[in-house]
Amino acid sequence: MPGSKSPRGLYAARKLIKKRKKFRWSDIEYKRRMLRLRERFDPLEGAPMARGIVLEKVGIESRQPNSAV
Repeated sequence: MPGSKSPRGLYAARKLIKKRKKFRWSDIEYKRRMLRLRERFDPLEGAPMARGIVLEKVGIESRQPNSAV
């Protein structure tokens, strides 16, 4: 096994786990999941639809017989 980059011994488990953890951070999906970027920056929180993001509240007058604003 010349040229093997990974340790292959009986007691190599900790080293292999550490190595795998280190390289998983280069995977974009893993990084977004671990840092919870979707929850942090999604204003609709994953809702399938919404009326929109409220920028300004506007009072809409109701029609004739009602007096509500």
